Amino acid sequence: MIRRLFITQMQSKNASNETLSLEEMHALSCCCEGERDLMVSVFDNGKKKFLYHNNSFAAILGYSKQEMTEGGWEFWFNRIKPEELPGIRTTIESITSTSNFFDRGLLGPIFSYHIQDSQRKWCLLQHQVTLLMKPYKNLLISYLYDLSNKERIENTLSQFRFSTRTRSCDISAREKEVLFLLGEGYSSKEIADRLYISIHTAITHRKHLIEKFAVKNTAQLIKEASKYDLI
Repeated sequence: MIRRLFITQMQSKNASNETLSLEEMHALSCCCEGERDLMVSVFDNGKKKFLYHNNSFAAILGYSKQEMTEGGWEFWFNRIKPEELPGIRTTIESITSTSNFFDRGLLGPIFSYHIQDSQRKWCLLQHQVTLLMKPYKNLLISYLYDLSNKERIENTLSQFRFSTRTRSCDISAREKEVLFLLGEGYSSKEIADRLYISIHTAITHRKHLIEKFAVKNTAQLIKEASKYDLI
């Protein structure tokens, strides 16, 4: 949407292949500054520096335009979760170091990661780097959405589901033993032999577990139970 608005405003202008003029930068700013939930930046891949960050970066993450512009990608990389950084750095560096990356089209990959804001809180972002528009061969535009609220809601629901599942399952000690052995790959007969119970009882325990976990078969039971460290 932002690219479309920008292109519309600049259709009658002579687009430069190197950088944005003041008039073009103003047109881009007019398109982006009204976006409250969307962070937008423009990176000059020829000069290896950021040209623009909209106000949403400060509103959402608390970082000023100046520190992000001066810090470049390293400022950004230094605030990504360490365990997520290698993959994200590789993705972004492959985009910025491959001259023909966008030869097949304007759109780049979409990826997600956590970044630390100015209050040292982790925010989940969805990030896409694309070519601003074809005449600007070196200008990359980034769109970043803050998914932190969505993640918090999902985590809360996950905890609720876990709590509800734990209460509703009310697994007995014997069922826990059967569940563990199922996770180890034992058949009903092998479980019966191991626990000194009849095969009919072993099968009954398996059926009860499948019912309590609201799944359709043993494979789904094992997968679901493993989510809650029950096996």
